[in-house]
Amino acid sequence: MNYAEIRAHLRQPLYETPQSSIILTMQNTIYALHNYEFIRISGADRISFLQGQLSCNTDLLSAGRSLTGALCNLKGRVIADFRLVEHSEDIIMQCAAGMADKILATLSKYAVFSKVDLSQLPSKDNSAPVALGIIGKGIGAALSILALDLPENNDGVSSSATSTVVRVSGLSERIEIWMHTQVAAEQLLATLEEEKSDDLEPWLRADIEAGIVHVTPKLSEEFTPQLLNYDLSGLIDFKKGCYTGQEIVARMFYRGTAKRRLQLASSSHCISESSKVVVRAGEGSGEDILVFSNAGVTDPLLLAVLPVQATDSAERMALSDNAESDVCIRALPYMTD
Repeated sequence: MNYAEIRAHLRQPLYETPQSSIILTMQNTIYALHNYEFIRISGADRISFLQGQLSCNTDLLSAGRSLTGALCNLKGRVIADFRLVEHSEDIIMQCAAGMADKILATLSKYAVFSKVDLSQLPSKDNSAPVALGIIGKGIGAALSILALDLPENNDGVSSSATSTVVRVSGLSERIEIWMHTQVAAEQLLATLEEEKSDDLEPWLRADIEAGIVHVTPKLSEEFTPQLLNYDLSGLIDFKKGCYTGQEIVARMFYRGTAKRRLQLASSSHCISESSKVVVRAGEGSGEDILVFSNAGVTDPLLLAVLPVQATDSAERMALSDNAESDVCIRALPYMTD
């Protein structure tokens, strides 16, 4: 089977592994994105139903554009964040691991009034997409095999019968590939001569650099979109109509001045699960770190919700469990555009 033939083969639904394949040598890692769950939303009212529940404008969802957004409670706090992608006659919602049940329970309370069906796509029976991530080198080779183009913009989508490619924001070029059958995923990996890496530290670090916090069960309903910078990073559409929590979210945006914001920071020392950010020496127990990465040990990174006034001051910040550490604020990409 030559290169053109295998590309054409991967564009069709796969049911068996071909007897031969080409081998491409790559010097990158494909990350197994097992930190996600997937929900399918189907039915004639799927767009209008989601429009009344989510912070993004679902009228803008298309075959070439995915949407990120938030599901909020009546108090305007974020239950979950997500990404929406069109697939055939359905909408696939990607969320953080452990959040699918809570999202379904929340949406199901309102679904009875619409022609819509909601269901989780379980991974145990291969119903869920196999999500893979690639950063930088190797993207072109993978896209060539899949016979798909690199989406021009962040959140852009390129898809076929067996795969969906989403361009994800970050300081380095990166994509997610959702393979819709296990066989297709296995064949792609075999063709690339790559095994999936379960070490998500480099992928997590790329999320941190981009200022992305995914809401996990631990963080659910703890923060408003403003505290997580969702109003700045494109998860909130302030021009769309009403949705659950919209009045409070809009009021904070238009009438309030943020006193606390999600901040990207680097640390001079490794960060532990018990670490917090001490904004002022000797004051309080410190601010919780929402997510951190020690990948690249000389430059650990973290995201934490910190007082805006403190980050603008010249006062020293440190890790609560290491008095010798220095925590320095870095610019977030969506705050410098």
